[in-house]
Amino acid sequence: MNKCSDNSHWEALVSCPHSSTALPPLLLLPGLYCFDFQPNPMILREIAWKQMTPKGNIGMSIAEGHFRGMKELLSTMEPETDANDVKELKQRTHMLCARFLGGAWKTVPLDQLRISRIKGGMSNMLFLCRLSEAHRPIRNEPDKVLLRVYFNPETESHLVAESVIFTLLSERHLGPKLYGIFSGGRLEEYIPSRPLTCREIALPAMSSKIAKRLSKVHQLEVPIWKEPDYICDALQRWLCQLMNTPTGQNSFLLPSRYSQWAPAQLTCKDIARELDHLRTMISKSKSPVTFCHNDLQEGNILLPKASSGNIRLPSLCDEAPGGLSLAAFNPADPRLVLIDFEYASYNYRGFDFANHFVEYSIDYDILDHPHYKINPENFPEEEQLVEFFVNYLREFGGTPECQLYKKAEELVKETLPFVPVSHFFWGVWGLLQVELSPVGFGFAEYGRDRIGLYFQHRHLLDLFNVDQNVQ
Repeated sequence: MNKCSDNSHWEALVSCPHSSTALPPLLLLPGLYCFDFQPNPMILREIAWKQMTPKGNIGMSIAEGHFRGMKELLSTMEPETDANDVKELKQRTHMLCARFLGGAWKTVPLDQLRISRIKGGMSNMLFLCRLSEAHRPIRNEPDKVLLRVYFNPETESHLVAESVIFTLLSERHLGPKLYGIFSGGRLEEYIPSRPLTCREIALPAMSSKIAKRLSKVHQLEVPIWKEPDYICDALQRWLCQLMNTPTGQNSFLLPSRYSQWAPAQLTCKDIARELDHLRTMISKSKSPVTFCHNDLQEGNILLPKASSGNIRLPSLCDEAPGGLSLAAFNPADPRLVLIDFEYASYNYRGFDFANHFVEYSIDYDILDHPHYKINPENFPEEEQLVEFFVNYLREFGGTPECQLYKKAEELVKETLPFVPVSHFFWGVWGLLQVELSPVGFGFAEYGRDRIGLYFQHRHLLDLFNVDQNVQ
């Protein structure tokens, strides 16, 4: 549904009006909205803090004023800087850990607290915080935790919803423990692991596991906004932000390799028109609405090395030695953990599928600028897609074995029209990240590439007009 004037979407974008139909995916709890139907941040935050204290996993105190400057501090820090050499960062981190973790973290001297930058998400910074060998835990507090600081363009409301999602996954042993939330970030359990690589997510052994994990995610019941409008609403918010930045005032030159399908350049006004078209086409989708990850790329799929921590991953199709405990990593039988649900929402599941398959062709493990490489030839063949969906359906349950391949072929058709949607979504995101993120990544190039790929695959949107026969 279009949230802006039918006569002039661009004029509406310029003013960025609020609308009762433009609600983000938020907690559906009493008292959440003010009289004008806009989210009430104070009530939402208060409810969230109360909801996110199950079984004592999260500190009750709310770290606010002392930590509001964390994001600004990190924005000025060079990527190669040793975090231990930045005294203010170390002091703020120490205060966070002391308040949320207690025990030895309250008394550890600064020189006995170690902070290490971890390569991680493209819209957040990650630090491993650990006690030294000379200063050990005195109760049951952890000796190491992960500090995550957000730099994504989402609203505070959506970040609160993401924290609720994180907590639910933790309580169901599908994700790390949550130790604390502060303005702009959180403290969470550190799980010894490494992310998969672009090549690995396409390996049959890994792909089948990912399909099973995603099946579990799509069956989750989460107390957030159930309408599948997050993608278009987020795009509209990001465009509102982008047009008010120096980057958004200029035209975006698209790489010449897309000239067969895309214009040579485009403006925010052009992007807004494309968003109108995208919204119209997506509204025709018959893809079921489920809880979706929305960002299932290789960096968000962890391969635990030895200890499972809070994670327990029972599967209908896996044998889990030792009850529900995660077995020590066995290369022949990997058990994977999905992380970073910061863009999660209820959505058409076809988007989740398409977005994951697109990531087969984008390698982020590149040392040189812009730190990614697009390999279009690596997009999965139809046979790979069918095998993925057979594993997905088998784990989901309810499909007779004799019908698995027929249903899998239907899921391929359900997925393909969302390929350009994924490119458009992350293209606009990338253009905005140029202004927001201090992470060392070629966001400008990435945004233009993804927009170019959107135009290259734009014809697939016409498949939304075809009866997809989805059940």
